[in-house]
Amino acid sequence: MSDSLRADASLTITPHAAPVNADPLARPSAPCQRPDTVSIAASATVSLDLHLPGALRTVEQDAAATLPPHTLMARAGEAIAHWLYGRLPALASAGKQPVLLLAGPGNNGGDAYIAALALHRRGVSVDVWQLSAPVADDARWALAEAQAAGVSVRPAPPTWPEPRAYAWIVDGLFGIGLSRAIDGAAATLVRNIAHAHEHGTPVLAIDIPSGLYASTGMADGPVIHADVTIAMLGACPGLLIGIGRDVAGEILVARLGADAALARHDSALSTSAPDAFIGNMPRRRHASHKGSYGSLAVLGGQEGMIGAPLLSARTGLMAGAGRVYVGFVAHDAPAWDPMHPELMLRQAENLDLATMQAVCVGPGLGTSAASAACLSRALALEHTPLVIDADALNLLAAEPSLAERVRRRAGPTVLTPHPLEAARLAGCDVARIQSDRLASARTLAQHFGATVVLKGSGSLVDDGARTWINTTGNAALATAGTGDVLTGAIGALLAQGMPATQAALAAVWLHGRAADRCVQAGAGPAGLTASELLPAIRAEHCALTPSAQAARHRISA
Repeated sequence: MSDSLRADASLTITPHAAPVNADPLARPSAPCQRPDTVSIAASATVSLDLHLPGALRTVEQDAAATLPPHTLMARAGEAIAHWLYGRLPALASAGKQPVLLLAGPGNNGGDAYIAALALHRRGVSVDVWQLSAPVADDARWALAEAQAAGVSVRPAPPTWPEPRAYAWIVDGLFGIGLSRAIDGAAATLVRNIAHAHEHGTPVLAIDIPSGLYASTGMADGPVIHADVTIAMLGACPGLLIGIGRDVAGEILVARLGADAALARHDSALSTSAPDAFIGNMPRRRHASHKGSYGSLAVLGGQEGMIGAPLLSARTGLMAGAGRVYVGFVAHDAPAWDPMHPELMLRQAENLDLATMQAVCVGPGLGTSAASAACLSRALALEHTPLVIDADALNLLAAEPSLAERVRRRAGPTVLTPHPLEAARLAGCDVARIQSDRLASARTLAQHFGATVVLKGSGSLVDDGARTWINTTGNAALATAGTGDVLTGAIGALLAQGMPATQAALAAVWLHGRAADRCVQAGAGPAGLTASELLPAIRAEHCALTPSAQAARHRISA
């Protein structure tokens, strides 16, 4: 069984028959998927549970205890072969171009042996290179089964053949238990695979690309760059954070018929998708007015940084807030916004924050005495939902008394640090934050009693008890101002009455979806500006609004 986390537009369950090709050079016309394959897009409506390596091993032991010996490995190898066979060029599926499978000493190697056996039985020519002899019982059984069926297994050679010699390379070298850099002969082999991959040979990784750490998405040495990763039973977070999204390619999850065991082990870690927040999305009723959707204030804009709070405020409008105010720290700030004259611009000290349903503080705030005073006014709001971003976070890191006031707040608080801001808050360096993003987000959330959005590749939302990894978005977001846009989106959803964690989840998801929409339309990833995200956020937000969905349903009926 393979459940697939892919960049499709929706969740689908689609059986396919094995393809037939008249052209020996053509790829199959329709990929061959198992009937129970689920494709879960980065934009899917359903979250996917993720598992740390230790938890996944517990699930495996639980599932194996109810099955005949070697069943899970047999299913894993068959799932790999079944998926791969449907993607082979016709020359390979006819046995005229080999598939290379690389086997390490653990269960990943065992999965590779069984996959080689299943492909061999389908008439595919396979080469199996063994990094070292198997050490696990299941893997030894798998090797014996493959050799008994006539699959040739030999030690990995020190040199690589012609780069395009193989139709596919299957990486079964190291799995989710890897905790150190790959070195020696294994490192040479990984570099040879990289050479072949650069010359066009596609790579499939079993469980995780070898060299990538399953818990953190980091690597201290050479790492496989895969086109596809098939994770057995469940996916580890390292596939979606750190460098994971750059090296894992398309991520598939093969549950191997172990749904009951997975259900018995509840995970407090998952991908983020609309099912995590859709029930709290604000409804747009006909009998409503601007006051129905809340007043949002954005505080910031020191001299030279006026644009940051304007970006946040403009996003607040696009994300549905009924009224949006900007409070500038700078005294030479503009009196109105010609792009959006709907915004109400004031000096920060002249805004009546007590009348707001949500306040964002930090975009372009600066760290002057006036900036600190502005943050202090925001923190005086005991119960008003508050988003703290950018320089406001730096002030918290520099002023322990301000940080303590955040901890004592009764109202909802959302912190939105990027890694450097998180490092300042935690009193460490960026490398420490990035080496374990999950632990870093959890520590900050619990320390401040807040919902934390740790931005980056695979942005994290953590409420102190549960973590979600966002799978929307792309490299177009690596440009100035996109963080200000995110702050405004969170603030607007808070102003409309969403709980803090659900507002953060929704805003982060919509922010990434907007970037995806822009890139699909040809705007980016290089050169996308933060302002271009705003109408895309509005479009994505409206697509999720319950009243809009209900209206579409009535019309279609």
